[in-house]
Amino acid sequence: KYTDRLIHKGNRNMALKSSLKQSSTKGSSSNGEGSVTQAPCKPYQVSVSFRFIFLTLLSSALLSFTVGRAVRVLLLEGPRGALLWPHLESSMRNRPDYHLGAGKSRRDLPLPQMMDGKEVPRTVYTSKNFDTAAAATSSSVLVEKSRTAVDSEGEADEEVTCDTDGGSCSRGKDPVEVEDDDEDDDDDEEDDDYDDDEDDDDDDDEEEHLPAGQHLLVDMKDVDGTFLNSEELLAQAMVDVVADSRLTLLSYHCHTLVPTGVSCVGVLLESHISFHTWPTEGVITLDLFTCGAAPLLPVLPVIERLFAIPRPPLFEGEEVPKPGVGWSHVLRGFRDDKAHGDTDALSSDDLGVDVLGYLFYDLKEEVASVQTPFQRIDIYNLIDSRSVNITDYQRSLSNDGSYQAQHPDLFAPNKVVFLDGVKQSTSKGDAGYHESLVHPCMFMHADPKNVAIIGGGEGATLREVLKHDTVEKCTMVEIDELMVTTSRKYLKEWSDCSDIVGSEEWCVDDPRADVRYEDAVAWFIDRFGEGVDEKEKKFDEDDYRPFDVIIMDALDPQVNIPFAEVLYKQPAFLQSIYDSLTEDGIIVMQLGDAPSIHDPSDQVGRNENRAIITEHLLRMGFESVHVYEEKHSDFGDPWSYLVAMKDFTARTNWYLNVAEIEVAIKDRIKHTYSGKSALRFFDGATMMTYQTPHKAFETIYCRNKPVPQGCDEISKGFSKSRPNAPVSSFEVKASQVGDQAGRGIFAKVDIPKGAYIGVEQSMNSITVTPTTYGIISSHVEEYDEATGFDAVVEFLWGYGFESNLYGEISYVVDSTILTFVNHGCNGTYNAATVTSTVTEMTAGAEEFNEEFFINDPYDLVVARHLPHNQNSGDVALRDIKAGEEILNNYLDFTSSEKHWKADVLDLRNQCLGKGVGSITDYESGKPRTEAWRKDEGEKQD
Repeated sequence: KYTDRLIHKGNRNMALKSSLKQSSTKGSSSNGEGSVTQAPCKPYQVSVSFRFIFLTLLSSALLSFTVGRAVRVLLLEGPRGALLWPHLESSMRNRPDYHLGAGKSRRDLPLPQMMDGKEVPRTVYTSKNFDTAAAATSSSVLVEKSRTAVDSEGEADEEVTCDTDGGSCSRGKDPVEVEDDDEDDDDDEEDDDYDDDEDDDDDDDEEEHLPAGQHLLVDMKDVDGTFLNSEELLAQAMVDVVADSRLTLLSYHCHTLVPTGVSCVGVLLESHISFHTWPTEGVITLDLFTCGAAPLLPVLPVIERLFAIPRPPLFEGEEVPKPGVGWSHVLRGFRDDKAHGDTDALSSDDLGVDVLGYLFYDLKEEVASVQTPFQRIDIYNLIDSRSVNITDYQRSLSNDGSYQAQHPDLFAPNKVVFLDGVKQSTSKGDAGYHESLVHPCMFMHADPKNVAIIGGGEGATLREVLKHDTVEKCTMVEIDELMVTTSRKYLKEWSDCSDIVGSEEWCVDDPRADVRYEDAVAWFIDRFGEGVDEKEKKFDEDDYRPFDVIIMDALDPQVNIPFAEVLYKQPAFLQSIYDSLTEDGIIVMQLGDAPSIHDPSDQVGRNENRAIITEHLLRMGFESVHVYEEKHSDFGDPWSYLVAMKDFTARTNWYLNVAEIEVAIKDRIKHTYSGKSALRFFDGATMMTYQTPHKAFETIYCRNKPVPQGCDEISKGFSKSRPNAPVSSFEVKASQVGDQAGRGIFAKVDIPKGAYIGVEQSMNSITVTPTTYGIISSHVEEYDEATGFDAVVEFLWGYGFESNLYGEISYVVDSTILTFVNHGCNGTYNAATVTSTVTEMTAGAEEFNEEFFINDPYDLVVARHLPHNQNSGDVALRDIKAGEEILNNYLDFTSSEKHWKADVLDLRNQCLGKGVGSITDYESGKPRTEAWRKDEGEKQD
């Protein structure tokens, strides 16, 4: 009907148009005779049905949707699917489209393995292979994403992302859902009671992933060449290493090279593993990097077991060398600073850098790693190719009669002990460290019977103390009992007393040893601290017995931990140490690595504790403090020590000569069953090297603020800018001091003020040490037959001057004509070593003048320049004219308090004309003795 209507309507329109045309033609031909009026057109109307509109819109929408969907598939989902398809569809087999090519055979390589309970995270696999003639094969293997896991994921677009609040990522585990704080309060309480140590693996997985990691480098030699050229065997070893190490291998890629060699790289969820082989040379180098929290060092035995495959013998009976393994472990990236106890020992300079991080040890073997309640103990066997050859070590284990086999101890590995990563002791430096710590202070004391050790968990310090036969008891206060038992198990040599006559196999079992597993700080404060009541003692009476010697073998003062602060900065503890010593008691402590001339003052920087402890000791009243160093302790740098004495005269034993020390060693050190010396390192010559501090100690001492007195050119040595009147400028004449004054020294030339007096020969003086003088004077007093010694004693008294720089009294006599310089009465002296306002007339005989007694407990300038300070010669106190007599103040020559009174009165009588000098008395047949001095003093009273 619709079509018919349109046709009918069209016919009618055509008829209308024809009629209008005819009318127009007819009117135009009338030539103006009349006009024709055109009829108006009717409006044109089109009718469209609703169905037509609906169908048009619907078809347009369908067309738009179809085009949009096609664009999405082609431009977005197609590339994305192509990237994810290898991961989602992998069936854990070699995929031909990745590694098969013309002329290249397919390899049956092992598949990556997933640990139970872990799921492969969503990843994107990207690979680019280059077809080169250098590679015989190229293989890639991907871990499978199980179909079950894929189906259970639900929406494919859901992504696992890092927690923006905590900064941690699940790294292959499902993200942990965090419930609202106001829900399940009971569950929250249960979570609070959860023991973090119950499952270390879970802790490691949940730990925050910082931008840091661990890098393990392993080099192996003498490995089977067939194994090193087999891509299948190597790939299987790599897969097994990852699996045994509880890591996650996502994929790996291997190339077999032409003519030999294999290179593989495995992509881990934690980072990567890779290696390259040289089959002909039998060498493989491997590296493993992880950013997980789990320790990487336990993987080493796994790598060695799976990759260090020895080669077969080339002929029957050949001794095949064991594959050599060198490795290093390095911490990479950036870590947050942590307090002591949480700090990983692997990050320390000693263990982490110098040992684990050093690749070229021929042997690096972990003996033990023990975590105690107080510290981590690590023990390693090391062979450094720079000192011992691994071949010599292996030969020393044989029985071939070689030098190495006859002396295996010389080629043994160096056993090294670390506490929280800090080197504490080594088998090569055991004797050097412990003997230099113990024996200098022990021989300084005349008769050490009761000794205390603070620390010393290895037992070596106790071992050295027990070698002294004077020792009746040694109390060792060590807080960490597990340190002592660990040392007994793994460091037997450190605490072995089996060769000491009268001791035990384990030093701790020696009846003289009393080991207390307590906090040393509390132990001393409880027994010797301020406020301890004599009537309310809580411990055994023997605990309150004062010590002759205390040895601090504890933490290095440079270690920045709270306990070190207590040891070196707590006045109460240090005061209890002082109070626990006898009147002639001595304390020694190790002060860490020795300073260098490039260091700042100890008052600032890392050695601040060393300055603080020294200041505390001086403030408490120690009268003589010495520092020394030993470079054979095997700590890399020389090691420093400090010894402090409550009695100034104890320093006499500090300055004993080689022979005296050797005699003391022979008299005191216990014998051994083996007949060998009990001391492997310490002897008289070694002790002599400790008596003078190193130049670096003086240098940093003089960098203190304010600058200590004496840190100038004159005190350290002779000033080149100061003039000198040589000995040839003087002559001997009869003294003008008095009729019985004897000989005197007179100037032949003018001498300006401040000039040296015969400095060129001042160091040629005759020095009589305290022990030598003691022997001479005792012979004079005890034996009437020792008349020959009278002249020696009178010579020292008459021409020498006393010095207490070496503790007890010593004498120094000028060896030139200047020894005849006389005393200037009543302050008329014009030359002296020091300027003094005290004369024989103004001095109080009953009161010793301290300015003549050199008693600075800790003057490193004096300690380094003792001979110069004792023999430096005189200086002109004013201008001296030619012909003028040179006079001294003889009170400068008296350094002994017990001689002070007699000397003051003797000089006073001489100046008053009531007496003569000792030389005149001796020449008159009236020799003086030490007893005369005492008697003369009593008569003057």
